[in-house]
Amino acid sequence: MSAKKLKCREIAEHVCAELDEGMNSAKCRAIRRHLETCPNCASYLNSLKTTVKLYRAYPAPALSARRRKALFEVIRHSGKESAESRKKSQSKCG
Repeated sequence: MSAKKLKCREIAEHVCAELDEGMNSAKCRAIRRHLETCPNCASYLNSLKTTVKLYRAYPAPALSARRRKALFEVIRHSGKESAESRKKSQSKCG
């Protein structure tokens, strides 16, 4: 991998799949360097880690079909807002 500077979008696309602590590929090293200098991406990673930690700590609730559908609508809507927020933050960070 060349020493090109990674953009925030690339970090977001690869952070989940490639930041396993045991991985030491060139891409992972580049991601870690980016995270050291980009507070937006570092915050994104920390929120993912917190989400996973909370997900693993609590048992899944039993939901009715109606509540499950409502939950997924909220998640879908939240994902659209997050994408818009990331676009805005990318203009601030690279």
